[in-house]
Amino acid sequence: MWNTITDYVSNPKFLKKFHGWMTILWMTLLIPSLIWWKESVPWVVTMSVWANIAGHWSSWQASRVEVKEDKREG
Repeated sequence: MWNTITDYVSNPKFLKKFHGWMTILWMTLLIPSLIWWKESVPWVVTMSVWANIAGHWSSWQASRVEVKEDKREG
Protein backbone atom coordinates (compact mmCIF):
# COMPACT_ATOMS: atom_id res chain seq x y z
CA MET A 1 0.00 0.00 0.00
CA TRP A 2 2.67 2.51 1.06
CA ASN A 3 4.84 1.61 -1.94
CA THR A 4 1.91 2.27 -4.28
CA ILE A 5 1.37 5.70 -2.74
CA THR A 6 5.08 6.46 -2.95
CA ASP A 7 5.12 5.41 -6.60
CA TYR A 8 2.26 7.79 -7.41
CA VAL A 9 3.76 10.71 -5.47
CA SER A 10 7.13 10.31 -7.17
CA ASN A 11 5.62 9.98 -10.66
CA PRO A 12 5.80 13.38 -12.42
CA LYS A 13 2.98 12.51 -14.84
CA PHE A 14 0.65 11.72 -11.94
CA LEU A 15 1.67 14.91 -10.13
CA LYS A 16 1.07 16.96 -13.28
CA LYS A 17 -2.48 15.61 -13.59
CA PHE A 18 -3.19 15.85 -9.86
CA HIS A 19 -2.05 19.45 -9.47
CA GLY A 20 -3.75 20.45 -12.72
CA TRP A 21 -7.08 19.08 -11.53
CA MET A 22 -6.63 20.56 -8.05
CA THR A 23 -5.99 23.97 -9.62
CA ILE A 24 -9.24 23.69 -11.57
CA LEU A 25 -11.09 22.52 -8.45
CA TRP A 26 -9.93 25.47 -6.36
CA MET A 27 -10.70 27.91 -9.16
CA THR A 28 -14.28 26.63 -9.34
CA LEU A 29 -14.65 26.88 -5.55
CA LEU A 30 -13.70 30.56 -5.47
CA ILE A 31 -17.07 31.99 -6.56
CA PRO A 32 -19.30 29.62 -4.53
CA SER A 33 -17.23 30.20 -1.42
CA LEU A 34 -17.73 33.95 -1.77
CA ILE A 35 -21.46 33.51 -2.37
CA TRP A 36 -22.15 30.98 0.37
CA TRP A 37 -19.85 32.50 2.96
CA LYS A 38 -20.43 36.18 2.16
CA GLU A 39 -21.64 36.85 5.71
CA SER A 40 -18.40 35.54 7.16
CA VAL A 41 -14.98 36.98 6.48
CA PRO A 42 -14.85 37.16 2.67
CA TRP A 43 -11.32 38.44 2.48
CA VAL A 44 -9.99 35.48 4.45
CA VAL A 45 -12.05 33.09 2.35
CA THR A 46 -10.81 34.65 -0.88
CA MET A 47 -7.19 34.61 0.20
CA SER A 48 -7.42 31.02 1.47
CA VAL A 49 -8.88 29.81 -1.81
CA TRP A 50 -6.37 31.86 -3.77
CA ALA A 51 -3.52 30.38 -1.73
CA ASN A 52 -4.72 26.90 -2.70
CA ILE A 53 -5.00 27.91 -6.36
CA ALA A 54 -1.55 29.47 -6.41
CA GLY A 55 0.06 26.55 -4.58
CA HIS A 56 -1.40 23.91 -6.85
CA TRP A 57 -0.77 25.97 -9.96
CA SER A 58 2.90 26.32 -9.16
CA SER A 59 3.18 22.65 -8.25
CA TRP A 60 1.47 21.73 -11.50
CA GLN A 61 3.93 23.87 -13.45
CA ALA A 62 6.86 22.22 -11.67
CA SER A 63 5.41 18.78 -12.45
CA ARG A 64 5.13 19.71 -16.13
CA VAL A 65 8.85 20.55 -16.14
CA GLU A 66 9.64 17.19 -14.53
CA VAL A 67 7.64 15.41 -17.24
CA LYS A 68 9.60 17.21 -19.95
CA GLU A 69 12.90 16.33 -18.26
CA ASP A 70 11.90 12.66 -18.02
CA LYS A 71 11.04 12.61 -21.74
CA ARG A 72 14.39 14.18 -22.60
CA GLU A 73 16.38 11.73 -20.45
CA GLY A 74 14.52 8.59 -21.45
